[in-house]
Amino acid sequence: MKKTTRRVSLLASILLIASLLLSACGTTSSSTASPSPSAEASSAATSDINVAYICKNTVDAFHQTINTAAKEALDALVANGTIKSWQLYDGQTDPATQVTLLDTALTNGANFVIFLPAESAGSDPVVTKCAQEGIPCIVVNSKTDSTDAKATAFVGSDDVFAGEMMGKYIIEKCPNGGKYLHMQGVIGNSAQIDRGKGIANTLGADSKFEMVGEYACDWSADKAVTNATDAITTYGDDIVAIVCDNDDMSSAVQNYCNSIGRKDIVCIGVDGNAGPLSMVKAGMLGATVLQDGASQVTTAINMIPDVIAGKQVEKSTMIPFVLVTSENVDQYLK
Repeated sequence: MKKTTRRVSLLASILLIASLLLSACGTTSSSTASPSPSAEASSAATSDINVAYICKNTVDAFHQTINTAAKEALDALVANGTIKSWQLYDGQTDPATQVTLLDTALTNGANFVIFLPAESAGSDPVVTKCAQEGIPCIVVNSKTDSTDAKATAFVGSDDVFAGEMMGKYIIEKCPNGGKYLHMQGVIGNSAQIDRGKGIANTLGADSKFEMVGEYACDWSADKAVTNATDAITTYGDDIVAIVCDNDDMSSAVQNYCNSIGRKDIVCIGVDGNAGPLSMVKAGMLGATVLQDGASQVTTAINMIPDVIAGKQVEKSTMIPFVLVTSENVDQYLK
């Protein structure tokens, strides 16, 4: 009887030891499979970023090019896991709409903003609210009033230089001077303001030239043509040049001038869209000032990984303008 009891006791001890060993092995396996806290933090940092892309509009040729480039760059960041998602919000060239869209984007979970402002003052609440909420905001193409102070970064081009480039081209082509017209973009947009400064620095400072009409055309080709029609009717052969804040206007106005036998009027604008470039190639338009909007927005989006990682990025990056004429148009016509 004692021998049987000792056997039972020995068996129980063996079973207890085996149970403890199996328990220990299970704990080690679980610990090895679990990600470290730093790995979890890294995963959260790359997979929880939702980008709101608040564009200026989705209709004009220049911004369609920008939006297409933005889509490709943002899709690539989703594909490689840098960001979780992105959403396009159409600002419709209206600052009030852009401000409302930011609220919508934040409600939808956006925690990073790429922003193309419609106006300097009216669109500024987007930048200021992002700063208040601690949301990174990279401003592209045009500045708002507080971009330099409050935005994470700005990527664009020097619009004063673009205005000067247009003015110098007209001075070169019209050495005797004369009367000229200025077709403006949306009043209050930083590009409209700064291109106007550049035109004033050149044509406005040359006594041989006189501006006889400055029109708020809202970047619209139709409005520019209407104003050009009235001015040419009034001033006739005295009009030697029409300088435009964008190429939608310059190409339309040049087409109108050509159609009434006034190919002598020099028209020029900014953007370098496919249509104006084709006109330069065909000899129907003398020149355009190319603005590389695709590079602007791609450069901005390429900053996102560094901003997420807490790295320092350039506060202001300028993409150069290029004067495109018949001599170099083949480099840019695609």
